[in-house]
Amino acid sequence: MDDYELERVWTALDPTPDQRRRMRARVSDWIDARDTPLAAEWLGLIKVSPFTSLSLAVVSVLSILAGMPLLWLARAVM
Repeated sequence: MDDYELERVWTALDPTPDQRRRMRARVSDWIDARDTPLAAEWLGLIKVSPFTSLSLAVVSVLSILAGMPLLWLARAVM
């Protein structure tokens, strides 16, 4: 939906100024809620399930540490 279509909807509905303010507030809240940064999502994950996020972090570190010798071995074989 672009600005032109939105303006047509506004005029078709003919809301009062109070209704327009409420609608704009709801739309901007909805847009802001969908634009969460990645760091906030990770912090939310840690807050909700600390054991799962801790295990994910441990697995990530272990995969990086195990991946280095495997890459070295793959390069040596080639």
